[in-house]
Amino acid sequence: MKRICFTLLTTLFCAGLNAQSSDAAKTGVQPEFGFVLDAIAINSDAEGTTADLRMAELSVSSRIDPLGRAFAILEFPSAEEVHIPEAVMVFDGLGDGWEIRAGRSLLDFGKWNTTHMHDLPTPNADPVRTALFGGALSGTGLEVHRWWAQGDTPIRFSFGAWPSVGAHSHSAHGHEEEHGHGGSGITSGVDGPMSLSDWSFSGRLASQMDFGANGWWQWGLSCFSSQQGLAGEWHNEDNVGTGEEEEGEAFGLGARTFGVDLSLRTNSLGDEGWNSFTLEYWRHLQDGAHAEGVGVTDYEIEEGEELQGAWLTAEHGFSKSWSGGAHAAWWEESHEEGEPLETALRYGIFINRHFSEFQRLRFSLEQLEEPDEEPSQVLSIQWSTFLGKHRHGMDW
Repeated sequence: MKRICFTLLTTLFCAGLNAQSSDAAKTGVQPEFGFVLDAIAINSDAEGTTADLRMAELSVSSRIDPLGRAFAILEFPSAEEVHIPEAVMVFDGLGDGWEIRAGRSLLDFGKWNTTHMHDLPTPNADPVRTALFGGALSGTGLEVHRWWAQGDTPIRFSFGAWPSVGAHSHSAHGHEEEHGHGGSGITSGVDGPMSLSDWSFSGRLASQMDFGANGWWQWGLSCFSSQQGLAGEWHNEDNVGTGEEEEGEAFGLGARTFGVDLSLRTNSLGDEGWNSFTLEYWRHLQDGAHAEGVGVTDYEIEEGEELQGAWLTAEHGFSKSWSGGAHAAWWEESHEEGEPLETALRYGIFINRHFSEFQRLRFSLEQLEEPDEEPSQVLSIQWSTFLGKHRHGMDW
């Protein structure tokens, strides 16, 4: 499998280099290719020491005609599998600030949801989004955007309709994870024919304004709602420990989420220094399945408890070559029915060494404190290499 993935990756990249050098007038399309290698070594009190090529990623994008463009992301976790988290048609030639995105993509949902792991300020995934949703929210559907100006202030909103959604994340070894620390994860599932009430919907309103002589600040409001379009697991609680446990998949679950994010960045006028701060806050309510009887379909849908979480990152750039910062994450978990909510923390410091625009080495030391677990320290060393055009995600 590794050999097949490597051959496919090499073929696609070489084809991309050849396409970029061809005459655009002959083809009508001139694709741009980008390639990322993301390797990481982790020493954890709980997991021991590991090292792996976490991700190889190929991005392909092109302007098709004046009406639209397209891009796709191919991920090769640990160079063993092939995932396509994004494959999108973007109709951005509609005029008056309108844009329509159709296909499979990461939802415009908070500050970091459209950012892939190697572009995050820390070497590991956003701990709050992973805990509450199981990872970055991903869906197949339609998303409408509009940009406009209110005076001198740019404003943007988006609305997404998703017949299929899920959580997209990867472990330290690249393999896809289905669930987060304390949440059940967002998984699309419908038992029977799908109706409009089984769809999920998302929305975001954001604005960005100047700050001081050479900086900006940004705010955003995000929401996600699914009335009954999600699926989850259930088990028969009466028979736990008896060897006769019943379990199955529950359908018709819902979720309601609201988020706020604030960002601030300033650049020095006298040198190459800069400062960046970002805060995300979430309130998440997700249905669960409760089963007391027997039979694989005998479950009741119950509204879960409202969970909260926040993630703060701060970074200072000393020069083009060096930057460092700190982050702190807090979120709530609920493991047993009727038990009070418990809290988890993940916080630490990180240092980045940029050898060039295309090579980055990162060191990180974190403390992880989760319910019913001993506190654990995590030391990470990440090496990322970027080749070609690397364009995905949204700045605000």
